[in-house]
Amino acid sequence: MSTTNPNAPSPDAASTAAQALAAAGDAQSAQDVGALDAAARQAAARLGAHKRSLVERLIYGPPPEADELQSGVRGAANADGKPADEVLAAALERLACGEAFTADGKLSAELRRAVAAAGAYGFTVPGEFGGKDGAYVQLALLEEELAANGLGPLAVEISGELTIGAGSLLAYGTEGQKRTFLPLVAEGQLMAFGLTEVGIGVNAKKVRAYVEPDPDVDGQGNAGYRLFADGTRNKLWITNATHGGLVAVVARIGKTGRQVGLFVTRLPERDIEKGDGKDHAFWCRSSNTGAFTANHNARLHFDNYPLKEEQRIQADGVEVLFYCLRMGRCMLAAMAAGYQRMFATDAAAYASAREGVGGKVIRHELPRQHLGTMLGGALLSRALSHLSLEQDKNGVDLAGLRDLTKSAAAQSALASQIACERVLGGRSFDRSSRVHDARHNMHVFGVVEGEDDLILMGMVKDVTDRFTSNYMAGMLGVLQSLNVDADGKPLPREQRLLRITPATLFSAPGKVWTATRRLLTNRSFWKLQAWIVGNGLIELLRLPFRLVPTGMIPRYQLVHEDLRGYARFAERRLRWLRWAYLGINLHLQLELTRAQIPLQRLGKAIELLVSMLALAHHATATRDKSLIRVAALQCEQLQTRVRGLRLLTGLWQMDRLRKQVAAVGDDLERGDNPLVRDVEPQPFAHPFEDAP
Repeated sequence: MSTTNPNAPSPDAASTAAQALAAAGDAQSAQDVGALDAAARQAAARLGAHKRSLVERLIYGPPPEADELQSGVRGAANADGKPADEVLAAALERLACGEAFTADGKLSAELRRAVAAAGAYGFTVPGEFGGKDGAYVQLALLEEELAANGLGPLAVEISGELTIGAGSLLAYGTEGQKRTFLPLVAEGQLMAFGLTEVGIGVNAKKVRAYVEPDPDVDGQGNAGYRLFADGTRNKLWITNATHGGLVAVVARIGKTGRQVGLFVTRLPERDIEKGDGKDHAFWCRSSNTGAFTANHNARLHFDNYPLKEEQRIQADGVEVLFYCLRMGRCMLAAMAAGYQRMFATDAAAYASAREGVGGKVIRHELPRQHLGTMLGGALLSRALSHLSLEQDKNGVDLAGLRDLTKSAAAQSALASQIACERVLGGRSFDRSSRVHDARHNMHVFGVVEGEDDLILMGMVKDVTDRFTSNYMAGMLGVLQSLNVDADGKPLPREQRLLRITPATLFSAPGKVWTATRRLLTNRSFWKLQAWIVGNGLIELLRLPFRLVPTGMIPRYQLVHEDLRGYARFAERRLRWLRWAYLGINLHLQLELTRAQIPLQRLGKAIELLVSMLALAHHATATRDKSLIRVAALQCEQLQTRVRGLRLLTGLWQMDRLRKQVAAVGDDLERGDNPLVRDVEPQPFAHPFEDAP
């Protein structure tokens, strides 16, 4: 059955989520979400993915074949490991000599020179620009090995350099821009991506740094721009940004303009103050972050800073971000796999040598469970990273998979950090311990490349968008029509109707009758009824097959016998989630635009189930008995977590929870909570409240 996607929305198609927000009366969110969705669709069109998302197919069908689910193992096995081995050998040699880090824990110049000579910084840059011409799966293998051997900060640096740094040039740069900047990257020049600001973080369309045209930017009659990123517009938490380095800066075109541009420039070698013939100012300072402490991480200030016309990349800056994030999230998962292998190595060595009560620590069940958590998290992160990379290579839309890959890897890495601490005890906090050095990075992995809970909600939107557009639009349109007056103007917020419940029959009977009449004449409503009947009949026909032993089903005969049950459980539950999403929609209706808790729970269920399925197939394809045992343990723990997530049966409990959350939040917003009322908050290190 074909998985091509001829009905995919065009880059200019209206966003269903934005329409829902507008119907609910949240015009600002509708505008923001619509703009972000448009940028994401433009990036998808640029990628040219021609097959439907694997996650969407797992939920709505047709399901992917086992061969596709196991393709990540083959892709990694077929990759030439020599380029990665050369870089790794150079890095490990400096580590063995004690020259990888400076006395204050920073990556050393000696280490950077060694890996640059081996081609690390140009690993995925084409050979014509001086790069190593490596594939992203080779880069993932390198990232994992670096992190596993205590060189996680170097992996972070190289990943940022190549995914969102050089990746933006490769995808959107002109030939001249590529020939100017990519050779510099390949020889070891650091490149950063300047998106986040003091006052703006997750909403990339809201950046407030801006450029203004300058017809004589260099005093020689050449047109260009002046960049203003001052005060709360300063670029903040910019990894790899340093004096003399390259940076791609996201800035608005015009102070009040709607278009967001991208500009590549080499930063000055030192700070610049206005005066003494200088008409602009610049400074680069540490962002003072407690994570990524071995890396460059900076706050950048630009005031009337000159940019030449040829330094502008002709693309929407946020579109470029979406384009590059897919590889960034795959590399984060690879690094997470490496970090967790490092935790397991150090914890196992300690548990094997340390005498506990009644023998070596490693002989006891709880330490073994913790070690299994670390190993299982490592294998899970690797499986998702390799599967995502192979999907991208084969033209499959990564919607859903890229997001859950990042979230699952980041969360498993943090869980492994805690598990490692349980085995090592106080030794994990020793300042010379690499486990201790990794702690802040494990916490920040859940924030960089997208905050996990938020990207899970975005993932749900992506994988259900087709269903919502095709079948839920009728209900959306009807509710929207009830929230406008006779002149078509939106009703006041207190008069809007977001949900029709049995109580609404008594509070607004006229609106219920109007909604019923309009629904019955709506084509989308009847399409939904047909979908429910058709899919319901299919589920009824499937019921007798629940009695068939898993080992007798050809599909699961392709999975190792110890993992078949988990694969079957994951696929069955993923199919059931189509009904869970429908139920959540029918229950919450337009209020779903404000309901983050149900969507986060649904996203977490998708993440756990896809992770379980990917892990079962990945371990099977490796044919390694030890890895299969690790996968079985991890799948068992994932299954336990899935069973604890109540979706449809927990809707009313979630309603109560949301009301309680809202009540507590309202108290805090008003300053009414006595637990914090008399405590003076500490000022923020980078204040964002006052716009310049």
